Amino acid sequence: MQYHLNGFKPGNYEIPDAAREPAPLPPIIKLPTEVDVLIVGCGPAGLTMARQLSEFTDITTCIVEQESGPLLFGRADGISCRTIEIMEAFNCSEMIVKESYQLKQNAFWEPDSAHPENIKRTHKIADARLGLSEFTHSIVNQARLHEILLEGMKNSVTHLVPHYSRRLLSVDMDSQVTQDLSAYPVTATFERSDEGDADKIETVRARFIIGTDGARSVVRKSMSIALEGDSANKAWGVMDVLVVTDYPDIRVKSFIQSKENGAVMTIPREGGYLV
Repeated sequence: MQYHLNGFKPGNYEIPDAAREPAPLPPIIKLPTEVDVLIVGCGPAGLTMARQLSEFTDITTCIVEQESGPLLFGRADGISCRTIEIMEAFNCSEMIVKESYQLKQNAFWEPDSAHPENIKRTHKIADARLGLSEFTHSIVNQARLHEILLEGMKNSVTHLVPHYSRRLLSVDMDSQVTQDLSAYPVTATFERSDEGDADKIETVRARFIIGTDGARSVVRKSMSIALEGDSANKAWGVMDVLVVTDYPDIRVKSFIQSKENGAVMTIPREGGYLV
């Protein structure tokens, strides 16, 4: 399949760009007052959890997102082979494999010792993830992955859809009843941000809460859970480009190091045009 000649456009890739339209937003309805599972955040982790729970009619699930609608452009477009195994459980791995670019090789370019102003390929190796799974480390736009998960949720037996335009203000936990399976120990308070009902406060009680609301998670802070991990003081940027070049490894994941002008990594995008 070839697509994305003029940049990414959301929707089913089998529909031509000129005719493709993003899915309409679900209507904004009132949040439920009580649920079994409350998911905060519509990133890949939150949508994957919601997609799994959408198959269980005896579990009431609510997923809430502060943005006004689904993601339109990707932020992290690499997908691990083991993640595609999860998609296999949702019966959508074939679509992802068909639409993605499969990364099977890595090329390394460094300054030529004889002529340091030039670069040369030092080695070319198989991707380290080959052999871990029947699937391959791949590239697919994150927004497209979200669409596939959202479509599966909507078409499930529970017809689960996210509640958009809700900003989580706080999470309170009643520690006295956390062991009582019939209780709702979690109380989450949200503020509406949609036009017409901005600043309206809504409250949801839940048996369990799942925080998938990112590095600045309100869920984590409300529960005094420390963020573990390392950070690096590095400046870098990412962009999709249509390159006219004679670079021989343009359709291979490449690490290019110059002598004095930094480094660049090129990753082929799905569709056959962009990197």
